[in-house]
Amino acid sequence: MPEVNRRRFLQLAGATTAFTALSSSIQRAAALPANHRTGSIEDVEHIVVLMQENRSFDHYFGKLRGVRGFGDPRPVAHDSGKSIWHQSNGTKDILPFHPDADDLGMQFLEGLPHGWTDGQQAYNGGKYDKWIPAKGTTTMAYLTREDIPFHYALADAFTVCDAYHCSFIGSTDPNRYYMWTGYTGNDGTGGGPVLGNDELGYGWTTYPERLEQAGVSWKIYQDIGDGLDKAGSWGWIEDAYRGNYGDNSLLYFNKYRDAKPGDPWYDKARTGTDAKSGDGYFDRLKADVKAGKLPQISWIAAPEAFSEHSNWPSNYGAWYIAQVLDALTSNPEVWSKTALFITFDENDGISGHLRSQGADLGTRRVVAALVAFRSHR
Repeated sequence: MPEVNRRRFLQLAGATTAFTALSSSIQRAAALPANHRTGSIEDVEHIVVLMQENRSFDHYFGKLRGVRGFGDPRPVAHDSGKSIWHQSNGTKDILPFHPDADDLGMQFLEGLPHGWTDGQQAYNGGKYDKWIPAKGTTTMAYLTREDIPFHYALADAFTVCDAYHCSFIGSTDPNRYYMWTGYTGNDGTGGGPVLGNDELGYGWTTYPERLEQAGVSWKIYQDIGDGLDKAGSWGWIEDAYRGNYGDNSLLYFNKYRDAKPGDPWYDKARTGTDAKSGDGYFDRLKADVKAGKLPQISWIAAPEAFSEHSNWPSNYGAWYIAQVLDALTSNPEVWSKTALFITFDENDGISGHLRSQGADLGTRRVVAALVAFRSHR
């Protein structure tokens, strides 16, 4: 199966799989001048959010200089006095390690437990010392600049946030509900609280509803897969190179499920490219950017193969992010007024060393052409 997936990826990506080719998207994005009309946040007219899947900060950026990664001078300690990086397997302590394998950025890695129950076990009431019993030894694995050079180049060129955390110690959907609604129905209304990927149909208020009411334009960019309806599994299909991997979590709310063409909830959240019919993944995004019609707020949901879910190669995601940058920079005037946020929903059971929220996860890595800040620096 991995060889089949590699062949298909290479057919799609072609020569751009080389880092030198991908890095040109970063260079172009960094070189285009930002809008400085007011010198304030008002210069940002478009916000684009790409939330990827299941990676922790230490797993990707623990070796990056200048952040609270493995060089953190003040890591949290266990009751024993050992640093939080010492995680016992019941016999001995396991420290963060770099797997002994070639071309890790292109490897299909092991997916780990990442639900509410095992997350609470790992967190252990705040002691944060049961990651290996709850998740397995691979929880301590990390990648380096040599493995994921594109991601490191992004961090070098723009802004990386090292102390942001997933909203919820658990799986994908609840964390994405926080992104799109601010919580997970934890007041007991609208079908919540939701602790897992149940996707039953919910009714509490979403951010796009508030944006619509306030007259703020918004849109979801995605591929429709076999259809963004129940029959098409809301875009979550077996073909990992099409659809949205179920990551447009607005489609688990009844307001969007019941919407008809002509409704904003349908037109802006249940439409997209159709790769099955020959569309490019970024055709709609690029068309809107070139026409100066990029909404004020946009979200992007990638197909599974490019989501960086831990059982898919990180560098497949690098290719996808590079294409997003190319689309956004296709109109320099629009890019000059755009802030792109690349985030991760949760950790897939991969450890991070900060105690808050269990891991330094769902880490809000920011690639922003305009917003110049560095997390607590």
